[in-house]
Parts: sequence; structure tokens; C-alpha cells
Amino acid sequence: MKRLAIGLALSGGTAKSVAHIGVLRALEENRIPIDYLAGTSGGAMVAVLYAAGRSTEELEAMAGGIRWGNIAGFTLPRLGLLSSDKIRRFIIDEIGDVEFGDLAIPAAVVASDLTTREKMIFREGKVAIACQASSSIPEFYTPVEIDGHILVDGGITEYVPISALASLGEMFTIGVNLGFEQGSSKKPRHLIEMIVQVTNFIAQQNAVVSERLADFMIHPDLGEFSSLDLNKASRMIRKAYRETLQIIPDLKTAIKVARGAGRGSNASKSSR
Repeated sequence: MKRLAIGLALSGGTAKSVAHIGVLRALEENRIPIDYLAGTSGGAMVAVLYAAGRSTEELEAMAGGIRWGNIAGFTLPRLGLLSSDKIRRFIIDEIGDVEFGDLAIPAAVVASDLTTREKMIFREGKVAIACQASSSIPEFYTPVEIDGHILVDGGITEYVPISALASLGEMFTIGVNLGFEQGSSKKPRHLIEMIVQVTNFIAQQNAVVSERLADFMIHPDLGEFSSLDLNKASRMIRKAYRETLQIIPDLKTAIKVARGAGRGSNASKSSR
């Protein structure tokens, strides 16, 4: 029987996005191959770096050294507090100014188009600027203009990019939602945290729809961390790794059921 293709959709999460590295490691160790990737915001950055051939060890080492100065530049506050140009430069420095067709694993990146009020899915063209657009949280970062379109964070339209992932082909779809929290969110301490919490609130509304489309969902519980905790990357990666290991038996069962049914279509719903 032909092996069932497997796709992984990585949500946004700002600093929490590094936790995707722990998820990837747990899947690797359990021989669950990833044939397709899609990402939103910080998840887009992890997705393209992994798709370009970066190992989880390399990604964790990279995450441990990232600080806000690496991915944000000050700008005069016109359409945002910070410039996202450093995000594009960061991706280029790591994997070159590659195009989607150059990636070892087919990938898609989601951004939100303020011009058309619709989701934009990047599957071709330059990878770095797509990640920059996908990661440009409104008000926090200035928008990115591409071909006359004003683009901001993909989480506004598809926080868990299941539809974007499915656009790449027929597969069993696994979604990872890093913004899922039980109970109330912590009180924001300053403007930046408030902007991030508002964006995440909007994102979780569309994540509910996306999760219904996924064949399997993973929800690492990162509620103890702030979306700005870049200095806690290793702890977030380890926590996501441990929690993903716990649901591997359920995931393998879901994949087996989907394979028996002939395709990956809502075989199982969630790790919770």
C-alpha cells in the first residue's frame, strides 16, 4: 500500500513559535515523516527553515540565540512601532534568498491582505519576504507591501494553516496550535503585550474553524509562558517535545485509520 503523505501546519505564537521545534523533534524520533509544511507568522519561519533542511538540533541552537534585536528594528511610528525587515534578513542569512521551489519539503506560508481583506497563500516566489509578511503583527510591525498588496500577520485570517497546507496536495493533515490556553489569559503588562493578546484573540476565533478541518491536532500547553519570552526558548521547546510524545500513540492510530480509509480525512480530531 502506498504510504500516506503527511502534512504539518504550524500556528503562529510570536516567541512561543520556537516550541514547534519540540513538536518536530518528537515526530522525527517516532518516524513520522513530514511531506508538506505550512506556517503562519512565527510558525512560517520554523516551517521554511525546516523545509530548507535545517535539523531540529540546528533550529534549537538558533532559537537559543535569537533576541528581539535580531528580528525587529525601530522605525518612526507610522503604520507600526517596529520594522519587520530584520525578519526577511534573518531568513536570508540562514538559508539564502531562496524561492519556494528550492525547498526540500514543499511548503506554504500564510499572510493577511488588508487590500482585499482575504488570506494570501504563498507557494511560490521568494521565501524570506513571505515570512516577513506572515509575521508582521498589526500595529507591532509595519505592514509589508508586495505587488500593491498591504500584508500583515497571517494569524488574522488563518492562525493554524490547515487550508493552506491542504492546497499543496492530498495528505493527512496535522495542526499545531500554540495559542490554545485553558482559562483566562494573563493581564497585559504593557502596550506590546496588549497588541499580541488582541491579535491572538482574533486568531483563536479562526483557529476553531481550522481545527475542524484537520485530521489531527496538537495543543502544547504553553500558558505559563509569555508570547514575548524569547529568552525561554529551550524550556518551551522541551515542554512541547514532552507533550507531543504523550500523544504519539493516538497520532499513529489516526494515521493508520486514515491509511486504511485511503486518505487523510478527519480520522481523529485532537490531542485533548
